[in-house]
Amino acid sequence: MIRSIICGFLLLSASGLLAQLSVKGAVQDETGNGLPFVNILAYTAADSSFVKGFLTDEAGRFDVALPDGTYRLTISCLGMQEHELTVSQSMEIEPVQLQPVAAELEKVTVTASKPMVQRLQDRLVVNVEGSILSSGNNTLEILQKSPGVIVDQDGGISLNGRTGVRVYIDGKDTRLGGDQLAAILEGMPANAIERIDIITNPSAKYEAQGNAGIIDVITKKGKLFGTNGQINLSPGYGRYFRWDNNVSFNHRTEKMNLYGQYAFAKRNQYMEIIIDRIFLENGQPEAVIDMQTLFRLPIETHSPRLGLDYTLGEKTTLGVLVSGFANITGQDADNEILTRDGEGSFVQAQNTDMYTRTNWFQYTGNVNLRHEFANSSSLDVDVDYARYDNNSDERFASEFFNENGTSTLENALLGDVLGTLNLAGLSIDYSLPLSKQYTLETGWKNTLVKTDNDLTYYDEYDGNTTLNTGLSNRFIYREAIYAAYTNLNMSFGKWNGALGLRAEQTFIQGDQKTSEESFDNDYFNLFPSLSFNYVFNPKHTLGFNVSRRLNRPGYNDLNPFRFFVNNYTFRVGNPFLTPEFTWSAEVNYTHKQRYYFALNVGHTQSHLTRAIFQEENEDYVVVKPLNVRTLNSLGFTASLPVNIAPWWNSQWNINGSLNDFDGEIGGFRFNQLNPVVVFNTNHVLQLGKGYQLQLSGFYLPSHYGSISKIEDISQITLGLQKRILQNRGWLRLNFNDIFYNGYPAGRTVHGNIDDKFISKRDTRYVTFSFSYSFGKQTVKSQSRRRTGIENELDRARQSNN
Repeated sequence: MIRSIICGFLLLSASGLLAQLSVKGAVQDETGNGLPFVNILAYTAADSSFVKGFLTDEAGRFDVALPDGTYRLTISCLGMQEHELTVSQSMEIEPVQLQPVAAELEKVTVTASKPMVQRLQDRLVVNVEGSILSSGNNTLEILQKSPGVIVDQDGGISLNGRTGVRVYIDGKDTRLGGDQLAAILEGMPANAIERIDIITNPSAKYEAQGNAGIIDVITKKGKLFGTNGQINLSPGYGRYFRWDNNVSFNHRTEKMNLYGQYAFAKRNQYMEIIIDRIFLENGQPEAVIDMQTLFRLPIETHSPRLGLDYTLGEKTTLGVLVSGFANITGQDADNEILTRDGEGSFVQAQNTDMYTRTNWFQYTGNVNLRHEFANSSSLDVDVDYARYDNNSDERFASEFFNENGTSTLENALLGDVLGTLNLAGLSIDYSLPLSKQYTLETGWKNTLVKTDNDLTYYDEYDGNTTLNTGLSNRFIYREAIYAAYTNLNMSFGKWNGALGLRAEQTFIQGDQKTSEESFDNDYFNLFPSLSFNYVFNPKHTLGFNVSRRLNRPGYNDLNPFRFFVNNYTFRVGNPFLTPEFTWSAEVNYTHKQRYYFALNVGHTQSHLTRAIFQEENEDYVVVKPLNVRTLNSLGFTASLPVNIAPWWNSQWNINGSLNDFDGEIGGFRFNQLNPVVVFNTNHVLQLGKGYQLQLSGFYLPSHYGSISKIEDISQITLGLQKRILQNRGWLRLNFNDIFYNGYPAGRTVHGNIDDKFISKRDTRYVTFSFSYSFGKQTVKSQSRRRTGIENELDRARQSNN
């Protein structure tokens, strides 16, 4: 089957060859040794319009196809003098030898300024490294400032108005969601990140999970030879004091690269949640519950990371990476609840002291072996293992009062929560250049997951404790995914593109030990993908892509037992959930390699969402995940860089979508048309004398998120930076959410429930940071490990340039 498809790809592609010229050559240093990964940029000879960019390979060779014409090639490498040549026909040029710059320049630190947001062929890149906004922020806060990304009141992430986003770290799926993913991202300081890649339609090489796309967080990794590193100290203050620090180092030789990082953060965060809930009977109020909860959340995180890349031979590299994460959190909260009848008369008052202490640990390891063959093909083998441990002590002490303020009852709920997640994976990726125009990629991946969550709750009353069988449970979940894929990348003349197909077989099994219930499921699916770009001329490029993806339910969403939130709110899982499947397509246009416009459509079956229900004959609600029939979406994207003045650069991004939900929730017909628009802007002003000002903001107008209407949210952030200590140090001052409009509020009206909420968070704060780079800062040519994700990013750059 796959062999036939590949042959079909080749036959279809071979029929479209267009006129082109081929330029081959090599770049060497002054001694005749090949220079790897040298930048070569092609410009039209007539008007110097930028056409294409590419890199030399590990041996310093290059081989590039260009449309017919005359071009000026500029060859540049840090620490070497630039070289230019002109080509107008297919040819193999003599090796170009670059000469080192003058000796005194070795002492100059080479710096470059990247735009905050860059658009490549298949992704949007948010350059965090060097940005003033990285000061004192964590990764979740940076994501909220990224184009098209929405972070809701529960830490859930959506992209272009659609849920189902997968978050990767350094090309690896975290396989986490909800509170666990939020804890990881909140514990990762932004100044430890190099960039964030936002990929709305990934190729078949990526796992099919994530129907709204992928967000890949790429951490920093030293690229200079010798020993060097950086120290970052970021104290700050919002409602409470906050402290973020990290140190990183890198030691690189010709055959080895040893790198590491340790990040530490300690914060006391503030949160206030206000809920006004009305239960309706025939459209009239039957009961009213007003809740206000004030939280003080002490958080301490530790994040060590250590990696080694070693060159075993000229074409073989071995990489080992281990990392850890410790999240020690607490919750000291005061929950006040007032219950009234439909007439507004007093029924009961309640005060609950909510106390929790949670220790959450993550351990991950990766071994990567990469070999490049004589025919320019390459093989990557990755072995991954991850373990997550969670233990939590909880106490919810409640006291009830009558209308006179007299205490009528005291009780407490005690909880002991233990959880583990084990993940193991093996992947093999092979890339084979079939010709100048075609490269075949194929691979296989196997992933095994097991979660074990043991919740034990006790009721405490009058000094006695009894087991709460309604909340205590143990749930074990197992998942196995077997996947294979093939991609055919094509580049000929003015066309470049890719055809792909991914096949995934999934087996799942859930065991509810407390009730001795179990369920299992398995499904096989194919996920095709297609993308191409057509370059009309250096100023105009048209692109198209289409793919099929899925979003599986979260592990805990399948657990049918109840989880305590407060005395009037519980969460419950649904073992009958099925994955949601999405077809999505996009047409995009790029003008002058700067201005980007796109239209996208999507069709989702068995859409996953959450709804609230009143428990029959009770005064509390349960929040339950479920499938609704369909979600259809239509969206647009516009990315506009504007140079307002020579010293003032700006970036404007608009992302909009129109989502049409259709289905039945709790016996009620649901058909909702929800428009969502997100505006992002970023400005960088060079003030002179080493000062730089950065202003960023986003605005999310009022919109519907599934069945909830969310009020408008906006945030303005201002940062000032000054280079010091001979350009080795930075001082940064950052003001986040200056006008304090960055928290969510909204309303949910569904069935017989009318729920209004406000979730105020500690989004307004100021940070002052000091960064210092130590060790050798001069630049030499270098060899470096090429991971699969880096190769894909290079291909994207080459195709887009």
